[in-house]
Amino acid sequence: MGKFRSKLKRHGKGKTWSKGQSATSNPDQMKHRLKAKSRFFQPNLNLAAATPTGLTMEAVHKHEQRQAYNAETTTVNDVAGSLKDFTLEDDDGMSGMSGTAPTGTGTFKTFKTFASNYSSCSNMSFKKLLTGFRASSDLHKEMLAILSALTEIIRENGGGETSTEYFLLLMEQIEAATEERDILAGVALLSMGIKSVPAPVLRKRFAETAATLQTLLQRFIDSSNQSVIRYLIGCMSVLLRAQDYATWTYSSTFQYFDALLAFSIHSKPKIRKAAQHAIVSSIHGSCFMLPPPKADEDEDEEEEQPQEPKVKHHPASNRVTKFCLAQFKPEVLANSQTTVLHTLALLKDTLSGFKTEDIRSVCEHLLSIMTAANVLVRTNCFQALHALFLTKSPNLNASLCAKLLAAIHEYRPDRSDVRQTLAWITVLKEGHLHLANLQLDLCMQALPRLVDVCTTDLWLSERTELVVGVSNCLKELLQDCVARAASTPEDAKRNRQSVAKIIASIHKVLNAPFGEISKYVILIFSIVFEACGKEFGKELTPSLLTIAKRYDSQSAHRLQIEHTIISAIKALGPELVLTAIPLADGKGGMQLERSWLLPLLREGANGASLQFFKERIVPLAMDCQQKWRQFADAKNTSSAHIYELLCCQLWGLFPGFCRQPRDPDYLRQLAPTLGAALERNPEFRPPIYDGLVELLADNQSAECHEAIGQYAKNFLPRLFNLYTQKPSGTYEADQRARVLDVIRLYILRAPAEVQAQLFETAQGQLAASALASFEYDALFDINAAIVRVQNCKAIQAYAEKFMVPVLKNEKSKLVAKDEQKLKKQQRKTYELLRELMTSEQPSCQKFTRKNGVSLQQLLLEAFTTSCSVCQAARLYCLKSLLEGRSNLTYNDQLVMKTIPEAVLNYKEFSTRKEQVAEQLIKFIAQLYQDAGKINDFVDILTAGFTGDESLITNTILAFRAVLQQQGQHLTVATLEFVLQQVSVFLVQKSRNQSEAAVAFLITFIKVMPIPLVANHLETIMRSLSAMTKDTKRYCRIQIGYFLKKLCKRFTTEELARFVPGDDEVTHRRLKKIRKQMRRDTRKKQNEEAQADSSDEELVGGLEQKSYTIDDILADSDSDLPEDMDAEEESEAAGKKRNKTKQKSTYIREDPDEIVDLADLKSIGNVLTSGSAQSQAATIKSLKAKPQLPNGGFKTADDGRLIISDKALRGQGGQDSTFSDSDASMDEDGADKEPKAKRGMEEDSSDEEEVQKQQSVGGKRKRKATDAMSMRSGKTTASSRYTAGGKGIHRQLGAGGGASDAMSVKSGKSAAHRPAGSEYGSKKAKGDMKKRGQLDPYAYIPLSRNNLNKRKRSMNSRKFKSVLRGAGAEIGGGGGGGKSGGGRVGKKYK
Repeated sequence: MGKFRSKLKRHGKGKTWSKGQSATSNPDQMKHRLKAKSRFFQPNLNLAAATPTGLTMEAVHKHEQRQAYNAETTTVNDVAGSLKDFTLEDDDGMSGMSGTAPTGTGTFKTFKTFASNYSSCSNMSFKKLLTGFRASSDLHKEMLAILSALTEIIRENGGGETSTEYFLLLMEQIEAATEERDILAGVALLSMGIKSVPAPVLRKRFAETAATLQTLLQRFIDSSNQSVIRYLIGCMSVLLRAQDYATWTYSSTFQYFDALLAFSIHSKPKIRKAAQHAIVSSIHGSCFMLPPPKADEDEDEEEEQPQEPKVKHHPASNRVTKFCLAQFKPEVLANSQTTVLHTLALLKDTLSGFKTEDIRSVCEHLLSIMTAANVLVRTNCFQALHALFLTKSPNLNASLCAKLLAAIHEYRPDRSDVRQTLAWITVLKEGHLHLANLQLDLCMQALPRLVDVCTTDLWLSERTELVVGVSNCLKELLQDCVARAASTPEDAKRNRQSVAKIIASIHKVLNAPFGEISKYVILIFSIVFEACGKEFGKELTPSLLTIAKRYDSQSAHRLQIEHTIISAIKALGPELVLTAIPLADGKGGMQLERSWLLPLLREGANGASLQFFKERIVPLAMDCQQKWRQFADAKNTSSAHIYELLCCQLWGLFPGFCRQPRDPDYLRQLAPTLGAALERNPEFRPPIYDGLVELLADNQSAECHEAIGQYAKNFLPRLFNLYTQKPSGTYEADQRARVLDVIRLYILRAPAEVQAQLFETAQGQLAASALASFEYDALFDINAAIVRVQNCKAIQAYAEKFMVPVLKNEKSKLVAKDEQKLKKQQRKTYELLRELMTSEQPSCQKFTRKNGVSLQQLLLEAFTTSCSVCQAARLYCLKSLLEGRSNLTYNDQLVMKTIPEAVLNYKEFSTRKEQVAEQLIKFIAQLYQDAGKINDFVDILTAGFTGDESLITNTILAFRAVLQQQGQHLTVATLEFVLQQVSVFLVQKSRNQSEAAVAFLITFIKVMPIPLVANHLETIMRSLSAMTKDTKRYCRIQIGYFLKKLCKRFTTEELARFVPGDDEVTHRRLKKIRKQMRRDTRKKQNEEAQADSSDEELVGGLEQKSYTIDDILADSDSDLPEDMDAEEESEAAGKKRNKTKQKSTYIREDPDEIVDLADLKSIGNVLTSGSAQSQAATIKSLKAKPQLPNGGFKTADDGRLIISDKALRGQGGQDSTFSDSDASMDEDGADKEPKAKRGMEEDSSDEEEVQKQQSVGGKRKRKATDAMSMRSGKTTASSRYTAGGKGIHRQLGAGGGASDAMSVKSGKSAAHRPAGSEYGSKKAKGDMKKRGQLDPYAYIPLSRNNLNKRKRSMNSRKFKSVLRGAGAEIGGGGGGGKSGGGRVGKKYK
């Protein structure tokens, strides 16, 4: 039986046949067939293009240019030079050839587009038209026609197509044009070209041009075309900016400027923004307002600066001031607040260019209109003042700035209004920073007031964003104002009172109980310590002690407290910190609870006193050491361990006290203690080593170096003994290496006689020790450290005695006979020789110069006797010899011997050889290039292709280095030969060779010109496809990068033509790369379009200010004023949700007083963040809802809460406790609708619900218990169905207990109205749907499954149940009996 298709589901007629074509079955559209047909005979089915080939005249010309050279003599630079007319640069700017970059002369070739076929204009000013030309735009067509005509006129007259010529012709065309479209096209072209016209030309033609532009503005002022007005405003702006200071004294100039001012409050946004941008650029970007160009020499600058008139304010500022103040009149403020906002936006960017008197008058009016009830006006006033302070304008002098800050304090908003408070505090912060730059004393007098407000009021807010904003404000004020006021003792003395007030204000918050703000207060104190700790230690001591008392290892603010304590130690010094927080108790012992301070002291100590360490810290360490020994003897392990750690930590403070010590001379008393600790206490040696390194560092003073050098005779022998002791573990081995570092530093600071004496002793011990033993190695390291500081004669004698025999492997008592020992001995000797040859010590450099020939002979002769582990040091020695030779030639013996050694050791990634070998190859390649023999050097390297796998790999990498540095000087024939050889090794099975070959190809396509790469593209791609599977997978990352680079220089279709059809992997990778590149291109175009649509940048690199304040004051749409509010509708999941209007401003009222909005004190009562509304709603809800004991739960005799299972599940009826309380509430207000309860509170029985419905008459929702009873099949009394919900379960008002909202409002009984009467239509029969309400019927949806005979009995039961329900409704709908007034009054069984 065929499946029945219902025609009810058809949504349209579908596709029909025309007359006589009913038998035709072939489709009209055959897109996929045509595509497959066009690609059928092509071998590459993945990426082959269906479009015709790109065989054009230009492609033929390029091919001829590529082949028009002699491969044997032509270099890569010659090829690139002959192809300069073509695109040779890399898309991502990675081209390594200097000759391939475009010349950038600005010809039409640079931006040749479709429009270039109709216009040969070569002026870069009209690039935007030629590149963005749209054939569908009539304006673009007209502009292109005018531009073509003007270009022909200029060329006929022998012009140079300069901007001046186009400017003069365009002005003539605009003046002569009669039709509106010609004028519009001319003005549009003028707006493009006038920006590049020289300023003297604009000054010369100012009167005629400005008059013409103003006439056109008057003509098009009522035009519906906004573009022409914007173009004219832009042209007028450029014209006015080019005028000198004298021109601005004429009345006609101000008339043109007033015309721009009139458009600055225009109702259309684009025109208004263009006019405001024009005014701002005129005020700040006029030629006399910009800084003069810097001269090349300082003398020229000094001569030019007095000649240039330094103009601080624009002469048109008075006109802008009068215009803006006229918009602040009371009638405008009351009736047209939008105009006021536009004016404030103009002032925000121009106010800093006004003169002082104008700034004063404008600020007075801004303060006067800030009392308005419109919060948006106040916000924009804050923005204008913030921009004024942020620009650091010299026109705002110190006295005016101080008075303005005092006035802004009176406009302080309420703390609960977070947005306005953040704006207010930000404006004051920028104002104080500007005042500090002008006059620091005035700033310090005004700053305590702001800090007091922040700490006593704003910091105590419960809003985290306000606390963070205030903390950042205090941080900047402390760093930029307070730090400058306490930088020197003189400044600190002058500002002591103000700084003390600031510290006291912050200290009050530290003493008060606080919660969330604690970490911010502690961190602010770290800034306080850094800013004024050096001069205000006495005032900061109580705060330091308070913070220390709050320290707890388990505290959430432990890290903040540690950071603050470290800042205090750095600023106040360890002495003052330990005086305030003593480590010792009254008996001289250590306080264990203060041990957390020891690591902080080591990290933060700087500029401390060695005497303090000797007198305070060392006695504590000795006491802890004594107790440690006592507890260890008493077998008290835990206590012994505690005091051991304390003792080590106390000695660990020594490096901190050695950083820039104040009393280096006191080292005389401290040295015996340190020497004894080194000998007797191994656990104290690490901090002593660190302390000695700090004292010997280069950043220490000369006095400190002299003091520590006096004790070299005492410390160095002890250090020698420690280094010659054999370590027993890794920890001791690390400490032994640390000793050698100390020796190498200390020997540099020792006196010359001590150095000579120690060197003589060390040589004797070295000669007497056994070869290759531990003692020999240790003494050799000591001698290597000492020999660097000896004179040239001593170095030469040491080298001849101990180094030359080892390098030549001579038979001597000083040369080891065992092979392994000899390798170790040679490695150490080569490292010492490298160090001597590369050292910056004068004696070492003299030794290298004097013995250069002998060292060269020694290294060349020792090549055969050197082991592999010595190659890195050998290469460094050879490099040092090559760099030291002044008359070195490319065919020198040293150079020829170095080349094979450098190539052999090129690819040794486990050591440092690779880097030095590459440096050597590049150095030698430069030698050959200087001699013009770079191709000979390539021939020498080619011999490496005949070696083993390792040598071939190294040769390829060496060629890569040569190509990277000298590739432009190679001939084409040489380059082709190398590429062919590399392609051969690319397809081999060796992984190392393939990896090196891919690296060479990556460098090749980077540095070579694109046409030259194109000639070898087939060879490269076919070799890449011919790689073995193993090597291709091993090099997959490098190959992917290589293909991406190729796709940026060529198209994927061009690459795919050279890839065999069976190489599916490469095709797939190219396809992915093409998709990614297209995605990136679309993304880049979208970003450029957004950037082009934004406003143009201001002239002279001026920045648009007030970004920070805009971020802070970014209000949502609900915060707009009522006249600008609009309802927003959004669809989500097919449902529309209407957003109701919300007022942006809330007035907090007092029932006993009348709010006077004209009073400054009332500003704190005008809120924007909805806090007043939310607080009132919270208070109202708390008053309306009674507080039930124990949350409304029953309690047992022992106090336990009794919670039923139904309450836990949020189901079932209401408890008796709640029913009693609800009954009492219902008696108080019988006509109130019962409130929705939580799931744990809904626990009442059905009988109580029926009583409530009869007494209250409110609507009830379907209970969750009914759904549970229906699923479980229970037939108890509580399982009766109660109407409520949606669809067929909605209430229809059948009884007195289920009256709907309409019957309640009218007072009539719902029993007299038939169910569903509210859906009745007055104009026709039947019901109709109403928006926002449920459907007026309940139905069983029709389906073709209803016709199935097997399901007929099941479907019929659905209709029976509906009829049975309707009958029950009719029978029980009169008096609201057991059915509960619902539509269906039966029981579910």
